[in-house]
Amino acid sequence: MVWFRTKDDSNAARDPELPLSVTQAQRLRELVRVAWARVGREVTVHSDHVVDAAGGIFGLWNLAVLVADAPGRKWPGLVSEHVSRLATPNPSVQSLTDAELRAQLVLRLAENAGLPDPSWFPTAPTLAGDLRQVLVLDFPDTVITPHESELAARGDLDEWRAVGRANLWHMMRSEKRDHEVVRRGADGHFDVLIGDSVYTASMALFLPELLSFVSQPDLGRGVFVAMPFRHQVAFRVVDGPDAAQALQNLFGFAMAGYDDGAGPLSPHVFWVKDGKWEQVTSRDEHGPRIIVGANLAEVLGIAGE
Repeated sequence: MVWFRTKDDSNAARDPELPLSVTQAQRLRELVRVAWARVGREVTVHSDHVVDAAGGIFGLWNLAVLVADAPGRKWPGLVSEHVSRLATPNPSVQSLTDAELRAQLVLRLAENAGLPDPSWFPTAPTLAGDLRQVLVLDFPDTVITPHESELAARGDLDEWRAVGRANLWHMMRSEKRDHEVVRRGADGHFDVLIGDSVYTASMALFLPELLSFVSQPDLGRGVFVAMPFRHQVAFRVVDGPDAAQALQNLFGFAMAGYDDGAGPLSPHVFWVKDGKWEQVTSRDEHGPRIIVGANLAEVLGIAGE
């Protein structure tokens, strides 16, 4: 099981903006420029994105992750296919019937930094830390994040969120996921679920069901949860002092996956107890650290230490 991408060509100089070598990144940028030209649009190529004449911005990170593990001969085709999808006009909230809108809406977790503009979603609920619950339109070849006002013009936003949450629930029930137990140290183990769906991490909104999937009951002291990138969710039931080591391990795991995975979501670990989410890690100019307040220390059995 591979939890996050490992870099090949480790002896080559790494590009500062993309998860590729300098040579690979230069090739990718040129392939992207040519692919856009073939669909009739000139773009200005920057280190980690391109900009078209209308001001549209298209990031290169996810595409770099996609091609990184592919043979070089397949890169032109992968890039061309990716650009063709981006260049094809997408459906919009206005173009969908009510029935189509109800069928395509999905509630997903998103990091503020990963949103088109956080101000687009003034009423989107915050789960914890920098994580928001936003509505997207899911289509076979693309996921569209509409402005909240577009959905508000079609109905009550709370009702649309209920629809999106129900659709996410059905995805969770039908998605195939791989399960691994990661063991780091004697008692610092934790569970990891990986799925092909871009909503796998968002399924942490249904944490009791995910615990049931791996036959792990919540013992009443909560669960540590990490969602490094969109295809992955990791967790450990708080079952005593040993969970403190798991918390440390989960934090390292989350930071690595967030920095290296496609569709990064959060580098942090959250403590979920009685349905309430609390971020218990921090990563700033002072470095990474774990935040153990009085309540968490008590459930870990380390109060007073």
